[in-house]
Amino acid sequence: MPMGFAGQLKAIQDNQRHQEQRITELELENAQLRASQTRTHEDLLARIIAVEEHNTNQGARRREAVSQLLNLRTHHQEAANAFQLRSQDIQPENLEGMFVVYANSVTTVMNHHQRVLSQLRSYNGSNPTYATHISTMHPQNVHGAYPTAYTAAGYCRAHNIPYYCRTCGQ
Repeated sequence: MPMGFAGQLKAIQDNQRHQEQRITELELENAQLRASQTRTHEDLLARIIAVEEHNTNQGARRREAVSQLLNLRTHHQEAANAFQLRSQDIQPENLEGMFVVYANSVTTVMNHHQRVLSQLRSYNGSNPTYATHISTMHPQNVHGAYPTAYTAAGYCRAHNIPYYCRTCGQ
């Protein structure tokens, strides 16, 4: 549609006002985005710093726990030797591996205690749980089957432990 000079001037002025409003809106939106970006950036930076501090703290605690478990000593020689042998290859931050080694050491000590307690029970007069009765078709009196420190059934007279008694060494 043909326009005159005044119509073209009016259209240009309207377009210019519209452009100015659009520029103002875009500048406002840009300022809001920059503000939210700096807030999220600062928030993310704070979170990253907190996670790094937490990881550093956890790593130090793991190394400390491993070193304390490595310094653990037991009075049971077999468990101490096994613990020393297994813990030689443990890395300073391998807490799970150290727990496995420690658990094996505790298991060794517990097995030893169970053996000692069963020997004490048998020493106190109750029948040992691991003793088996050997039945024969024809009872035979075999003399000298065990050394003199043992009964005819094969138990140590001093400790009531089946042959071979490691306590007295006979």
